[in-house]
Amino acid sequence: MGIYDSLYCKIFIDSECDMDFLINKINELVSGQKKLFRTIDTEFGELDVNKNEDFDSEKRCIKPNGFLYSRYYLDVEPNEQIEQEDYIANISKLLQDLWKSDFEAVAACDFEEELPSKA
Repeated sequence: MGIYDSLYCKIFIDSECDMDFLINKINELVSGQKKLFRTIDTEFGELDVNKNEDFDSEKRCIKPNGFLYSRYYLDVEPNEQIEQEDYIANISKLLQDLWKSDFEAVAACDFEEELPSKA
């Protein structure tokens, strides 16, 4: 598996868009294949788009931990055959693409120090 105990990654995404729009946008960004209503298969792993039960329109704006109250989050699980560095590179690209698309996004994972931070 590499140096990390887990390559699971949770990406908090805050946006006023509806879930269908978000799913379609993420699918486009990762060149994925929608499997079920909210699941996207990619070359690097499986993404599940979820509504955040802890969503709070006021708390989400408070730094530094407001992201925990974002409207949505992604559960990202790696494919078994992917190399750790390729997986992390794909998560990095997804984060950057989300930012370029004007989404607020923050990753929470064992390898977050290796991911880019929003400028």
